[in-house]
Amino acid sequence: MAIPFIKALSAFAAAEGARDPDLARPMGLLGDALTRVVPSAGRPAQPTQPPTQPPTQPVVERHLSDALAAAVGTAGDLIASVVDEVGWAVPYPEYAGEPDMDAMRANYSYAPIIGSAEDAISGGAVAAPYLSDEVFVGLVLQGPGCDYPSHVHKSEEIFWVTAGTSDWQMGDQWRVEGPGGVIHHGSGVRHATVTRDEPLLMLFAWVTDPGCIPVIVRR
Repeated sequence: MAIPFIKALSAFAAAEGARDPDLARPMGLLGDALTRVVPSAGRPAQPTQPPTQPPTQPVVERHLSDALAAAVGTAGDLIASVVDEVGWAVPYPEYAGEPDMDAMRANYSYAPIIGSAEDAISGGAVAAPYLSDEVFVGLVLQGPGCDYPSHVHKSEEIFWVTAGTSDWQMGDQWRVEGPGGVIHHGSGVRHATVTRDEPLLMLFAWVTDPGCIPVIVRR
């Protein structure tokens, strides 16, 4: 039985790969992996409503409604179609107690959509509603004035910005991205995100090494 969200995401990946030659290979990896995605145990392929109330976070309570209202594009439509199925978590439990990371963790959350049965980044706080050991797909909500510090991970990563304008680091370069922006990080590329005066809402995909753990770069 086809899963409506997975079908829509597959079509989006194909369109993105055709639109931008730089995305052709990673979108090919994503599209291929999506053919093997399955619902998590006990979740029907065509859910009518979440079986339980998913976990949430303070930043979600404060900013998700406004960010959803501002979201644009097909990525925004994808987020709206799945947001009621996901649970939200905070990354980097291993950095708790460090002032800059505590500030970031208080104003940031992410929600796995497709991934492992137990999310490693949050220490198992949430689970993805759809399962894959090949890719990791999810949502990010970053509140206003939030500095996500420079970090690296093995995964090749693509972000689609649906709401919010932010400053982005990639390697030694910084740029500004707003709604409709697409950010593509290769494996091992150092990157950071600093929001301005509005929340940032994004769809993301890790198309390689989905089980890796990000590491903060202290320099």
